[in-house]
Amino acid sequence: MPRASRRVAVTAAAVAAAMTSPLVATTAQAKQPASPQHVVNTYFADWDIYGRGYLVKDIPADELNHITYAFAAPDKDGLCAAADPWADYQKVFDATQTVDGVADTWTQPLAGNFNQILQLKKAHPGLRVNLALGGWTLSTYFSDVAKKDSSRKAFVQSCLDRFIRGDLPGLPAGAAKGVFDGIDLDWEYPGVDPGNGNHFTAEDKHNATQLLREFRKELDAQGAADAKHYELTAALPATAKASQYYELQKVARELDYVDLMTYDFHGPYEPATSFNSPFTTDPTDPNPGVDATWSTSATVDYYLSQGVPAEKLVVGTAFYGKQYIRVGSANGGVYQPFDDTGLSGAVTGVSGSTTPTYRDLVQAGILSPAGAVVGEGWVRGWNAATGEPYLWNPSASHTLSDGSTVSVPTFISYDDPQSLQERVDLVQAKGLRGVMAWEVSQDTDDATLLGTYAPLLH
Repeated sequence: MPRASRRVAVTAAAVAAAMTSPLVATTAQAKQPASPQHVVNTYFADWDIYGRGYLVKDIPADELNHITYAFAAPDKDGLCAAADPWADYQKVFDATQTVDGVADTWTQPLAGNFNQILQLKKAHPGLRVNLALGGWTLSTYFSDVAKKDSSRKAFVQSCLDRFIRGDLPGLPAGAAKGVFDGIDLDWEYPGVDPGNGNHFTAEDKHNATQLLREFRKELDAQGAADAKHYELTAALPATAKASQYYELQKVARELDYVDLMTYDFHGPYEPATSFNSPFTTDPTDPNPGVDATWSTSATVDYYLSQGVPAEKLVVGTAFYGKQYIRVGSANGGVYQPFDDTGLSGAVTGVSGSTTPTYRDLVQAGILSPAGAVVGEGWVRGWNAATGEPYLWNPSASHTLSDGSTVSVPTFISYDDPQSLQERVDLVQAKGLRGVMAWEVSQDTDDATLLGTYAPLLH
């Protein structure tokens, strides 16, 4: 999968808070959140500064209390490495691009997104930023580093050295200390190669638990030295498939909270259109593999049934959708055959993309920022069985990857303020920890979607 669309091409089989108060840094205490305060978390990706030109200064920090920065990863030598050192800590931003309005210089100890994160945290005391390790394209070597005690220790120490203690290659010692408040594990997925080139063994599932235990131990030790609590979180799969990859109850004991990847349930690898992130399960969905856990709410119930505490569950939400073209015209395009030939996840904007973002839909004039349909020929539907909106146009124009244009029946599954409010209600009703979004640059300029989570901040 292209890194800029990290969550997009995962098969459904593979995908299956407010701030935590400082804790005394002991392993026993670290295994439970300090309070029932809610997490409102969004990912920020290092590549956001390229594609949309979305900068750290653009993050609406008043609308959240956690940011997860994507990505670093294990390298072939078993060490923790930045995915994009230039964007992360080398790029010099001018005064129009910085949080504080002061231009970077080539002689300062730390530049790039990391320095901007420090500025953002200074402007928003209490904001916590964790570093995500892995993701779809960068999970290759997790199996290797998790395989034995010595390799786990070496990897974890390198992660803490570079991203918690801040000793980045080529920079003064400790230059990046304070940027990150914890580590987020995003191993997709232990024990399998789901199509992203993972190394894997049959022991990965247990080794993932051991890797998290090593992180917990070392983060607690560093926390004792620094008089603060460093968080440990993980992005874990949706549906009952999650138990194939992780020892859920054991893993949850080590974590401050779990980010549920409750999206990418469906996509263009299936025979019929469907919903990217169904809130409830529709047993009539004709796509193969759909079971009773195939939705956000059912995934939450499954994790609870596996002994994962409600106060450790953070519900994942998607700020992008799935687009299907040449769609059968019955039922407003819902559960119809399609042919997405010529669409690409790498295409910017709605026209040629399999994964248009909410911002794309607004920028293209299909939706108003608040979610009303304003584009000619488009109709918004609501699927009661899944609790999800969708867009239908019997003749939408598309520019395909080969430069040709077509006008064809088009179906778009996406989330909007109405469907995200369902997630807020779920968090409140079940006493869950909060919500997470992939990812912040895909929202509108006025943070329409993030703003939906405001009740969880109070």
